Amino acid sequence: MVLPESFLDVPGCVMSEHLFGKLRSVGIAAPASGCDPEKLRAGIKFLEQQGLKIIPGKNLFSKGVFSYLSADDLQRAEDFNSLAENPEVDAILCVRGGYGTPRILEKINYAVLRQRNLPVIGFSDITALHLAMMSRKAGICVASQMAVRLPEAVKCAETFAGIKRVYAVLSGEKTVIPEIGSPMISLNGSDQISGGVIPLNLTLVSSLCGTDYLPSMQGKIVILEEIGEPVRKIDRMLQQLYYSNFFKGVSGVVFAQFSDCGEEQERNALFREFAQKVSVPVFSGLAYGHDLPSHSFVFNELCRIENGKLHSIQ
Repeated sequence: MVLPESFLDVPGCVMSEHLFGKLRSVGIAAPASGCDPEKLRAGIKFLEQQGLKIIPGKNLFSKGVFSYLSADDLQRAEDFNSLAENPEVDAILCVRGGYGTPRILEKINYAVLRQRNLPVIGFSDITALHLAMMSRKAGICVASQMAVRLPEAVKCAETFAGIKRVYAVLSGEKTVIPEIGSPMISLNGSDQISGGVIPLNLTLVSSLCGTDYLPSMQGKIVILEEIGEPVRKIDRMLQQLYYSNFFKGVSGVVFAQFSDCGEEQERNALFREFAQKVSVPVFSGLAYGHDLPSHSFVFNELCRIENGKLHSIQ
């Protein structure tokens, strides 16, 4: 189901209910790759139509030595930290993923994030920053749609509902949708688990193995997603995490969207093999990742999986 095109195309259109909960001012940062300026302008226009005050980072389009980064490392970190320190900023919304966030982890002001308990919103490459925040017990990690894709994403009714739900959670309200997504498939016979959900990009979490930016997943439901990687690389990353004891003590593992990641049949065979190898419940089929619909989560929000369905227990 999609929302009608006219829903967003009317100049000055404002949604009847505030999509972003109690947020009133949002900082825009690009910790990873850059983007098309026109797409970002459209994203910012959409956010302003929802009544948000937008405070953009100063270096969003500064470029740098490497074409795949939005700006040099110091500039990207400076933008992020300046927004975190700005008392007017209620949350930091990332522009997009791509690549680059791991390069600035040592430059982030975690003390300010911890002091302000500031939400940082994004996914994909932003996984590295979220894990670092978890390891430092700093801020609130939110896996949700980023600035560039928001105008498109909200036209998908299920994605829209997920975004609204997660901002309601952030605002301390009751969750709007207690049941999240379609039923999943159990890959090793387990049917009921509970724990705090941790939604992660597979490449980014495996890249932090052996660092002090990778926190324990004890008791968590780990959700994994990926895009554009062949099955052999997914296999390699899962093995790396397995041998590093990343999955030891988790409540369960959920394979979500693996967009453009090789042949589906071979990929599913790998997931089933993994499920037999680990001693924890494993599920697949959650709508979370780079495709639409995609749900949104606050890291560590308490959920349970029962009869293949993911429920929020807020």
